[in-house]
Amino acid sequence: MSLLAPASDAGYLKAGFLGFAGSGKTHTAIELAIGTREHFKLTGPIAMFDTETGSDFWKGRVKERTGQPLLVSKTRALADLLAVTQEAIAAGVSVLIVDSISHVWEEVQRSYLAALQEAQRAKGRAPTTKLEFQDWAAVKAKWSAWPALYLNAPLHIIVCGRAGYEYDFEVNERGKRELIKTGIKMKVEGEFGFEPSLVVEMEKDRSDDDGIEILAHVIKDRFDLINGRSFKRPTFADFEPHVRLLNPAGHTGVDTSTKTRHYVNEGGRNPERDEREILAERIQHEMVKRWPGQSAADKTRKAIALERHFGTGSWKELTERISLDAMRAGLESLCNEPIDERAE
Repeated sequence: MSLLAPASDAGYLKAGFLGFAGSGKTHTAIELAIGTREHFKLTGPIAMFDTETGSDFWKGRVKERTGQPLLVSKTRALADLLAVTQEAIAAGVSVLIVDSISHVWEEVQRSYLAALQEAQRAKGRAPTTKLEFQDWAAVKAKWSAWPALYLNAPLHIIVCGRAGYEYDFEVNERGKRELIKTGIKMKVEGEFGFEPSLVVEMEKDRSDDDGIEILAHVIKDRFDLINGRSFKRPTFADFEPHVRLLNPAGHTGVDTSTKTRHYVNEGGRNPERDEREILAERIQHEMVKRWPGQSAADKTRKAIALERHFGTGSWKELTERISLDAMRAGLESLCNEPIDERAE
């Protein structure tokens, strides 16, 4: 069966708002949610995964505009977010708002660190105070369930996230490196900030003569209709060109099931790696049998033999990069070399 098929329509709204405190993220998300519900003539309620108690202040407006109460779950746990999203799909929710996704990402990190510290204490070790490089693979693996559900869910979802600065080093006029701000990003796992099809940066502008002005800058619109545009006091009408091209009936998700086969033995190791280590030990053994000393002459002979039989002067390249077939062939060639032979 062919894996290729005609391209499907973009189905559901997947929008993201980022900005600093007071920039209008929640307000604009509410307006977009209500407008999306009206545009598609949906009858279900609007739901909110609320990490900041913002729902307390918006429930009246939502009830007035939709005729239905705002459904709320006040928590920050990733497990709850996954469950709420599935519940919203089953209950016929019109739009789900997640505010703020930054708190959920922080919760995943804190929970992992707490579990790690507990395990360390149980072993009598001093608990680590922060996540280290080797921890991030496990943290991101746990988080990955959310982006997959977010993209594939047959549900309009709007996420709000706090903004943070991006930094980089730049050489100043004195020739010294200094850390400078290079942009703004959503404070969430690095890849997720690129997942929404509509991404809007919210800004609180204090330069307006009449007071503070709320601005919305569209930094990503996959339909490329309002990409790069900015709106003052944004309403649903500003984002409607994007929403208008969505077709929930044509929604086709991304197949995220694991299909790539990996070969792992009973001990949880890659058998190829085991064989590579065994071959490396055998090669080393055969080299020592022929040149057991540590003199400069014996070291030179070992280096010459390495190049002659394996085509490399690097032990790291031999053990990690060249193919298993090349390792086997080189070992056979080395074994055929007389033990009393001395390389020139």
